[in-house]
Amino acid sequence: MPASLKALMDRTLPLSNMAMQKVGDRYEHVGQADFSHLKYFMICGCGFPNSRQNFEPAVMQFKLCFPCDHTIITVPESPMFNAIEAAVVTAPRLELIKKAGRQYTEKGEIEATLLAEITSPMLPEDQYAAIVNSGV
Repeated sequence: MPASLKALMDRTLPLSNMAMQKVGDRYEHVGQADFSHLKYFMICGCGFPNSRQNFEPAVMQFKLCFPCDHTIITVPESPMFNAIEAAVVTAPRLELIKKAGRQYTEKGEIEATLLAEITSPMLPEDQYAAIVNSGV
């Protein structure tokens, strides 16, 4: 688990008490208050050319920590957002992300088609891999 996710868990655990309850096949701490009205949002990026078999551990941990009402965005090829030369593909993606932010603010959710577009690769996988590997 990434250190920042572990830090989030450590900081939210005080919202629970040490009592446990069984939910399905697992145990969880009993909350000190009703947090069911809260929504949880995770954005996770990586430098790989797709999301397959790259985000599953972080996504699973997030779902275990926040099992209700969550939205998860995974963004492959995220280092391209730091490259000015990639603006031709990153600028339109950032506009989609802003649109998703507006949707989430207004409706509390993001349309599945928009979410799928945001989480899809910006470049064909082989092209992205060739660019990344050209500096090696």
